[in-house]
Amino acid sequence: MTIWNVAPVTEDPEIFLVSWKVMETKEGTRHFVGYNVSNKEGRVSSAIETFDKEHMTGITSSGRVYKLKGPSISNSDADYVWGRWRLINDIKEYKDVSDSI
Repeated sequence: MTIWNVAPVTEDPEIFLVSWKVMETKEGTRHFVGYNVSNKEGRVSSAIETFDKEHMTGITSSGRVYKLKGPSISNSDADYVWGRWRLINDIKEYKDVSDSI
């Protein structure tokens, strides 16, 4: 699989994720990890800044809006991208905090 840069927020301001998780790094940043249904790709967000549990919508440090659909479950594409993202960002310790959002 290949990893690529995403479109700027101005071109793609809203992402719908299914098969999503929220992962927290040792540094305390939280990231959406899931399957982007529009572009048919695994996705890892920048750090989550705000989250509205009622609407299952979050805004990340990039300013992008993520809307979560369905249950928090694994997706092989998203897990692959998360693994690559961790390597690129030298993240060795993390945990799944999906149940606590």
